[in-house]
Amino acid sequence: MNRSILGRLIAKDLYLYRWMIALALIAGAASLALSRISSGDGVSTGMNLGMLLFITTIITFGIFVAMVGILKERQDKSQLFVLSLPLSAAQYSLSKVCSALIAFLLPWVVLTAGVVLATAGSGGPAGGIPFFIVMMTFFLVTFCVLMSIVVITMSEVWAIAGILITNVSVTLFFFSVGRLPGIIGRAGESVAVWNPAILTMLGVEIAVIVLSVSLAIYLPSRRKDFI
Repeated sequence: MNRSILGRLIAKDLYLYRWMIALALIAGAASLALSRISSGDGVSTGMNLGMLLFITTIITFGIFVAMVGILKERQDKSQLFVLSLPLSAAQYSLSKVCSALIAFLLPWVVLTAGVVLATAGSGGPAGGIPFFIVMMTFFLVTFCVLMSIVVITMSEVWAIAGILITNVSVTLFFFSVGRLPGIIGRAGESVAVWNPAILTMLGVEIAVIVLSVSLAIYLPSRRKDFI
């Protein structure tokens, strides 16, 4: 494998993602700042609105990375320049998966770590940290699943179906996982408790992430061309 060329392709994609990454960071930070604002009657209107915008930002960013960075390039045939490079279809697919994953992880890690550190250092309740990490990991799951669908099928129809499925799964996540014993009602606790329910959810999420990324790398490697 020509690692130099592969690295340059990844760097090229990250350069194209730069504005989306910057906007995701800015929108995410602004949403978190808004979530700190409460209305005068004690109702956390700012928190509800801020978290809604925060969740929307993460999900929308993942969709744009998959649709613009992977599918649109395929539709526009702008990837045909790779035919002149000593690179296989498998290596090209690997570069797309790596660049998309890195692009998503950059704001994801910054925002996740920022919230965890700010909450832990505030001196207030830290009981919501485990569920927040489970929630953020679930958003990483939805991105990896959508990215895998787009890379494997390279079909707009399947991509739209993937968007619908992952978006619906977010609603199901909050209505089901958020109500599980060991998770519900923990936000007000003084310390973060990593009970079996939390650890099981994280284990399942990590397994789905690994499976999705593995399929996104392996299945396209069976192709013989870039078209």
